Amino acid sequence: MPEVQRQNLNLEVLELSRILETGTEQLSDLQSAYIVAEDLALRQIQQEEKIPLLRHVSVCGAPFNAVMVKDDILVCGEVSFLISPDLRQDRIDSMLRKIDQVKKGLELAKIEMRPKLMMILITQLNPEDETRLRAGLGKRRFSSTPVDIDIRLLDFEALQRIYVTD
Repeated sequence: MPEVQRQNLNLEVLELSRILETGTEQLSDLQSAYIVAEDLALRQIQQEEKIPLLRHVSVCGAPFNAVMVKDDILVCGEVSFLISPDLRQDRIDSMLRKIDQVKKGLELAKIEMRPKLMMILITQLNPEDETRLRAGLGKRRFSSTPVDIDIRLLDFEALQRIYVTD
């Protein structure tokens, strides 16, 4: 639903604005940057996976930025744009709740597919901060995970070089 997409976008942009300590006059620029970053990241994922990808789809009532079917695996993708080396635990918890809802919904409907969460983290970090982010994404943060998780770190500047500039 457009309202859900708008709410999710606004939450992400407000978080970026808080971290960057920008005023409300720059929110539209942040929204545009976020939309471009998400689009480029999903293009990259689709190219890497070589399978069709559906954008902004709800599965078992849970909204995701992207969904792909690969053999008997239902890959549900969630995008986050990180400008600091920290993925908030409440964001991780939200993703895990949604994928758990999908897992239970598939089981209840007796659909023989295994759900998998793909965390697509678009970064704009220096090498030291990226190393800190990677260290913070260790297994201990995902100990209660109901499904397999695939974490993809994509650099926003690199995506722009690939898809936007010559």
